[in-house]
Amino acid sequence: MNSSITLSEMFRSYEQDYKAHMESVMHYLLKISNDRKDDNNKSFSKVCDRLQQAEQCIKQMELEASTLSVSYKKELMETVKQYKRDMAKVEKDFKQLQLGQQEESSREKLFNDRQINQTILKQDDRLIRQTLELEAAKRTAYLTEQQVNQISINLHSQSINLSNSIRKTQYIREDLGESNRLMKIMKNKSWFF
Repeated sequence: MNSSITLSEMFRSYEQDYKAHMESVMHYLLKISNDRKDDNNKSFSKVCDRLQQAEQCIKQMELEASTLSVSYKKELMETVKQYKRDMAKVEKDFKQLQLGQQEESSREKLFNDRQINQTILKQDDRLIRQTLELEAAKRTAYLTEQQVNQISINLHSQSINLSNSIRKTQYIREDLGESNRLMKIMKNKSWFF
């Protein structure tokens, strides 16, 4: 890069590039809006390319402006903001034009082909039927899950009851053992009298 170029000159260079790209974008948008033919895809592609290049120029201008002194920076950043707003408006118009072209193309295709319409209706019916079947399957799964949860709760409760019963059985065995031991002692004492 030539060191004799100042930052302000770099900004102006990117600004000129930006304006050239936006002029090209406007030319292609005018061509697309006037010329509703199939070759618009090429024009759409060119507009996308030019918009990307313009966006790169804006980023470079922003970068250059940020390195300048405060007095220049404020003025140049306002210019960059305006370019961003202008570009956003052009992008919005371009997207609307694209959507309009797509809708028009889609409408023509749909109205010209009855088989497509019938196929779509059949697919819609099939999708509705599948949706209803899916909802029924979801309900069944939900009910099954609820039953599984209830069974799990019941099993847990029965497991606790069983554990308690086993513990009580052990206490009863211990008490029976103690009772048997006391009975033997009592029998042994009664033999002596």
